[in-house]
Amino acid sequence: MKKLILILAILTTSGLYNLSTAQNINVNININVNKQPAWGPEGYDYVGYYYFPDLDIYFDVDNSLFYYSSGGKWVSNKYLPDKYRKYDLYNLYKVVINDSQPWIQNKKHKKEYSNYKGDKTQNPIRYSTDTKYNTSKSNTNVWVDTNKDKNKNNNSQESSNQKNANGQKPSQSDNKNKNR
Repeated sequence: MKKLILILAILTTSGLYNLSTAQNINVNININVNKQPAWGPEGYDYVGYYYFPDLDIYFDVDNSLFYYSSGGKWVSNKYLPDKYRKYDLYNLYKVVINDSQPWIQNKKHKKEYSNYKGDKTQNPIRYSTDTKYNTSKSNTNVWVDTNKDKNKNNNSQESSNQKNANGQKPSQSDNKNKNR
């Protein structure tokens, strides 16, 4: 009898455990955490990455890093290279992509979203009247480093903080390619 009660208790406990774990729901919202920059498009509660069809680059919202191709490799950096200085991210179309390492499918994204090049119909968060974006409106991420003198003096420090698209620190050749 004791064995029967013990078996029933174990089955009941494991059954309740399975029911409780099956009901766990994971919801990701990064609106008021910080993350979405003021130049991001309104209308999204969670964003992993933005893809810019006009520039063929990605922005990692959670880590505030840009991913761009340099020397045949995908490089991550807090800022874009100087050649992107003339672009205004508030006016460029951004495609929300919630896959990890989206640059792996860059050829697909480039083809699939090419029709958004030059599209200026998105309303950036900065101009949204929705109160859920109040925190993001003040998140004015700069996309090109305008302090070149500081950047030259701290180039070795920035390079050591930079990571490539695989999450590893790039080799010196990666940094040379980045600086070209």
